Amino acid sequence: MTPLPDALRRLFGRRREVKIPPEDLPSLGPLPGLTGVTAWLNTEPLTSDDLRGKVVLIDFWTYSCVNCLRTLPHVRAWHENYAARGLVIIGVHTPEFDFEKDERNVREALERFGISYPVALDNDFAVWKAFRNHYWPAHYFADRAGRLRYHHFGEGGYDHSEAVIRALLAEDGSAVPEPVSPSIPASPVEFDRIGTPETYLGFDRMEYLGSPQGVRAGVTKKFTSAKNPALNVFYLEGGWRIEGGYAESVGPDAAIIYRIKAAQVNLVMDGGGSPHRVTVEMDGRPLDEGTRGEDVTGEAGRSFIKVSTGRLYNLVDSPGDYRERLLRLTFNDPGVKTYAFTFG
Repeated sequence: MTPLPDALRRLFGRRREVKIPPEDLPSLGPLPGLTGVTAWLNTEPLTSDDLRGKVVLIDFWTYSCVNCLRTLPHVRAWHENYAARGLVIIGVHTPEFDFEKDERNVREALERFGISYPVALDNDFAVWKAFRNHYWPAHYFADRAGRLRYHHFGEGGYDHSEAVIRALLAEDGSAVPEPVSPSIPASPVEFDRIGTPETYLGFDRMEYLGSPQGVRAGVTKKFTSAKNPALNVFYLEGGWRIEGGYAESVGPDAAIIYRIKAAQVNLVMDGGGSPHRVTVEMDGRPLDEGTRGEDVTGEAGRSFIKVSTGRLYNLVDSPGDYRERLLRLTFNDPGVKTYAFTFG
């Protein structure tokens, strides 16, 4: 199995084994068909005939969603442990942002995260709509007869989900290998201590902007911040163009200031394929080795990140430190699209 990136490996941990009797998994209806798929990766196109007699896990995900990424070690482990016993995992990649529709970007993500099971590109949301799904991530489990038996939305519940897989595999009397959960390290994320909500920077879902200038989609203007930035209110400085799904830096003086309460900070950004440097500071100072995220580089007394392809960038990683802190991002080059902050 391809080793996980360290930042993902640190996030997950040991789970207790759970046993579920099959009668506790009633039929929820037939497994919807996988029609309207834009492209298949890691496999030839799969049909209902290909899945007959298999236990199937449908995993709705998208590669810049931190919640999805935190589930991947578990999904990968289930594939490695149970595929030979009849489990088929299909990752349905339904994009949240436009750059996630690019097949090249998705292929790079599969390589980066070591995903070898089949992945269906669902750029038109055809499979998403067939399942009437509303969440990233979402897991749907079907038995060998093609009936949905269980679903789980969001992170967590890994012990229960693995028990569902084991119960469905064993329904025909097949032997099932030992659970794989003990090999997955513990998560340092203390979700009840995160004090700052997921934050979108595009006009369509913008909620927490504190800059006094009015905002309209498609308009470029100069923004200002506050002398004493408030908690959980982000401020833009300098030149920005606000579009429906993102805010784009348009001058060398562009910045984002955000007083946050979280130990980990991620930001979805896209540099359009060309490297753009973004300076990262916390409480007026460069990030040190104890706070730098996986994507941050320290050099000559500065901390910065190079933004190129569209993806989730890890800015801050200081496990256990949930103090209020003031984050400042300075965009040294124009042309960086910023989509959403997530926190851990």
